[in-house]
Amino acid sequence: MTRKTTIEHSLGNIMSKHVIYLPTPPQLPAGEVNTQTIIDLNGNHWRKIFTIIAKLMCGDNDWKNYREVRLLNDVHFNFGKTLINETNRQHFVCGKAHWESLQLTPLSQQFIAFDEQGKAWARQRSQDGMNIMLLPYPDYRQFNNALIELVKPSVQSV
Repeated sequence: MTRKTTIEHSLGNIMSKHVIYLPTPPQLPAGEVNTQTIIDLNGNHWRKIFTIIAKLMCGDNDWKNYREVRLLNDVHFNFGKTLINETNRQHFVCGKAHWESLQLTPLSQQFIAFDEQGKAWARQRSQDGMNIMLLPYPDYRQFNNALIELVKPSVQSV
């Protein structure tokens, strides 16, 4: 069963240990909310977002089934303008412009790069106790399968 959150600026399971921060929410359908109804209403853009996040979160290779059945139960999509201040979660901020809007800069806050191009960064529980990853916007031009595979072990370790 997929749970639609009732908190403004959110989608998915608000109790999840994985919080995905995106700058813009999808349009939500009236009635049942699941990945397919959101894709049907919002188009290919949201299919790509859900696919990339599913590949990142899914422990096995069956990301298609994971995307359709478990994704919205396993993650919390947050479209707000601030980080949720909880240390028992893993925070994924997507899109460089969104990093900056949340005042997160990898070079000034002790992040470690996942890749040589500096597209993805991680900061393990620093002074504020929060585990934060700065990731590219979930689009294949920015967040390709090779980068997903580099980042995925860190996601699975939490």
